[in-house]
Amino acid sequence: MAGNVANIDPYGSSAGREHPGHYKRPDTLIVDIHGHIMTEGVDEEVRKHVPAMSLDAVKYASPLTRELNKKQNEDRHEELVGVTKRLADMDKMCVDVMAISPQPGQMHYDAPDALGQETAQKVNDNIARSVSEAPDRLVGLGTVPLQNTNMALEELGRLINELGFKGIQIGAQIGQDELSAERLEPFWSKCEELDIPILLHPTSFASERFGAHYLTNIIGNPLDTTVAIHYLIFDGVLARYPGLKIVAVHGGAFVAAYSARMDHAWGQREDCCLNIDQPPTSYLKNLYFDTTVFSTDQLDYLARQYGTDRIVLGTDYPFDMADYDPTEHIMGLDGYSAADKESMCGLNSAGLLKIDVNNFARAKPQENWS
Repeated sequence: MAGNVANIDPYGSSAGREHPGHYKRPDTLIVDIHGHIMTEGVDEEVRKHVPAMSLDAVKYASPLTRELNKKQNEDRHEELVGVTKRLADMDKMCVDVMAISPQPGQMHYDAPDALGQETAQKVNDNIARSVSEAPDRLVGLGTVPLQNTNMALEELGRLINELGFKGIQIGAQIGQDELSAERLEPFWSKCEELDIPILLHPTSFASERFGAHYLTNIIGNPLDTTVAIHYLIFDGVLARYPGLKIVAVHGGAFVAAYSARMDHAWGQREDCCLNIDQPPTSYLKNLYFDTTVFSTDQLDYLARQYGTDRIVLGTDYPFDMADYDPTEHIMGLDGYSAADKESMCGLNSAGLLKIDVNNFARAKPQENWS
């Protein structure tokens, strides 16, 4: 039986909540810490070593999902690679500044070490070029080849010291290594020393059960993040490096909404407290969470559970799983002061990114906001 697809509105307002016809923006700077850009010409060489069909998000996807993903890449090419359309969309979304990070699939941790380093350099150089086209609206978050710790540290120094990036994006798993792998200790130490935000982004945690209905993304992406955060907590990374500023996208995924299960296990089992001496949620509360959760009640829960100072606006632009009304989402919350909303809309991110709010332009007014 054919389904009813009349509800489909790609790249439009989320079906996850009701939307007002009009809202007032805050007077302060609005910053999207979670937007992506694609670098052309870097995937082809990697695909000689890592075929697309070997990637979980492709291998386990249904034929329809693969077809739709391919169509999205074609339809959104200008938004993915460019700056002009991005700035126009930022105006529509009431976003003054976007921190642009690599399209998640272009972190390429599965590439051979030298190729991974070369690819990361090309991606970062492209992000730097894009920022230079609109330095009053864009800032850069780079990538590093985490498959080789020394190369990652070298590129980290370059993107911060030479390219002027404000932070980095990392994946939820590095090949077969978890983020808590011992070899990554120098990386975490350097990130803490640099005091930079680290955008933790999934690439998919898939299985044959996730093939239908885009479950590779709907479940797989937040599950990927969830597993990564558990390893960072239970293996003691967040205990050893309490100064890390990790931004868990998609609202912190499943762990942010079901955190007490970790504390229960920690209090019941020896294998859950080998590396930490405090309840797991005490470390979780040191993370930052973006607003890409779509529903008002879930965003309200995150703000009340973790504090408005830990919430940062995010869109996941320019994909179909993005929130294209991010400012409206925050401004629509009840029971929060204007100062709280200003913090969540941009001031928290401005602090993380260490940017001077006076150095950036404002989005052009649209009919649905003022």
